[in-house]
Amino acid sequence: MTLDPRARAGAYGPGLGDRVVLGDTGLVVRVDADDRGGDRDEVLLGFGKTGRDGIGMRAVRTRESCDLVVSNVLLLDPVLGVRATNIGIREGLIVGIGKAGNPDTMDDVDLVIGSGTAVVSGEGLIATPGGIDTHVHLLSPRVCEAELASGVTTVIGQEIGPFWGVGVGSAWILRTGYGAFDDYPLNIGLLGRGSSSRRDPLLEAMEAGVCGFKVHEDTGAHLRTLDTALTVAEEYDVQVAVHTDGLNEGLTVADTLAVLDGRAIHAYHVEGCGGGHTPDVLSLAGIPHVLASSTNPTLPFGRDAVAEHRAMIAHVHGLREDLPGDRALAADRVRAATMGAENLLHDLGVIPITSSDAQGMGRAGETWRSTFGLASVLRPPRTEHDGLGRDADNDRVLRYLAKLTINPARVHGLDDHVGSLEPGKLADIVLWRPATFGAKPELVLKAGFPAWGVTGDPNASIDSAQPLVLGAQFGGHGATAAELSVLFVNAAAAAAGATAVPTRRRLAPVRGCRTVRLDAMAHHGSTGPVVVDPRSGETRYRGELLTMPPVDRAPLQQLYHF
Repeated sequence: MTLDPRARAGAYGPGLGDRVVLGDTGLVVRVDADDRGGDRDEVLLGFGKTGRDGIGMRAVRTRESCDLVVSNVLLLDPVLGVRATNIGIREGLIVGIGKAGNPDTMDDVDLVIGSGTAVVSGEGLIATPGGIDTHVHLLSPRVCEAELASGVTTVIGQEIGPFWGVGVGSAWILRTGYGAFDDYPLNIGLLGRGSSSRRDPLLEAMEAGVCGFKVHEDTGAHLRTLDTALTVAEEYDVQVAVHTDGLNEGLTVADTLAVLDGRAIHAYHVEGCGGGHTPDVLSLAGIPHVLASSTNPTLPFGRDAVAEHRAMIAHVHGLREDLPGDRALAADRVRAATMGAENLLHDLGVIPITSSDAQGMGRAGETWRSTFGLASVLRPPRTEHDGLGRDADNDRVLRYLAKLTINPARVHGLDDHVGSLEPGKLADIVLWRPATFGAKPELVLKAGFPAWGVTGDPNASIDSAQPLVLGAQFGGHGATAAELSVLFVNAAAAAAGATAVPTRRRLAPVRGCRTVRLDAMAHHGSTGPVVVDPRSGETRYRGELLTMPPVDRAPLQQLYHF
């Protein structure tokens, strides 16, 4: 029996050369590689299928096979590319991607499906690495739920509760708070408060397990604090995230660059609406040692962005609408011209990271859809296939996927563990239906275990009976959540172990934070001068004027979220 291409893709998932549309974005990916082999000898599960003992399943222990295989899935990965494959997992780590099955009956098997191997049927699904949100104000534990429900599996946060934090400096608060995160199947790293003119408070936070520092204008982003944080960071190999001085009281953009003196730094919300040097903080982008990021409310730049952000700034930063000076401060930070330019700098590969700034400007659950909404609205009109791959958007999709996976992992020294689905890394995998890609995940596997996803009526005779709810799976309950997750800490704290950092989860040291540069950003790395006109906000990159009008409609929005 032969199947036409559409029927075959429906049964086995898309294969080499097939194209898949991502939600309502208009973005199309084409399968560039099929790891299942030319014979297309796939394993399928179910009655009368090949996933049986002696056919597609080998009678061996799981140490000779896999604990879990995601079968026949379309993989989108910023390092591995766009490929039809199987993903093999053992003891929470990815052991390989490739052809899965029984080597006794099948040729060229990479991943053995054993008698005890569990299988997630990936036919018709898309697999991506779990998202990484490196700018999160953890003012509420429910932020963790919103992150997981959107497809984020790693959070770099500040605060542990509804108090003024912008970096956690108290060793007691850190050690008390770590246990709270053990309820969530989410990798966590916390930034210590870096706004100190002396070293001792920073060293206290390092001993208590922070994975980096946050220097913030509201607690002091002047020459001494920034230099002190960077000096300690260089000694401990951790990252510094900076929210620069919006009043330009102590430092201007030029002064900040002078203090950096070539040292790596993560520049938060580099457009400036979330805070930073007014009006030209965007000119920090494109500098090799400045790793710039954006927050999701200005992505893509929409018609309501300006009005929304004036109210947001007043609330988040303690400004009063009845004080003329406070109103002026808020108005100075909202610049339509730089919002539009920021979007274009993402498309040009200059800004390599997206994040949420959850509850400090942005929304925890919207980084995936904002990122791919921007990829969609800036996609050039479709051209006829000309032999150069322009019938698909693979490069564009991988560039934007890198912004919330591998690039933030590299900037914060997490990429030994997360950021891609390369063998040896945590099996933090998000499975999506193509129709809801970027908007609502189908299943989140945390270290290869179902942690969050779509569940049906628990009293129904099948698991997919409506109403369908996105919520915790078994990996999101009890002690399992901590077993599946890691706490990212500095290397010295990791060496000290649980005596210094009380948590049930494994400690994972960050590495390579001080040597990372823009040229290490996957599908990015474009450098050059970004010049902002101080009066109009008009922005030029390498001399070219960057203009983008606000969009009236963005994909992945009301169609999926009422």
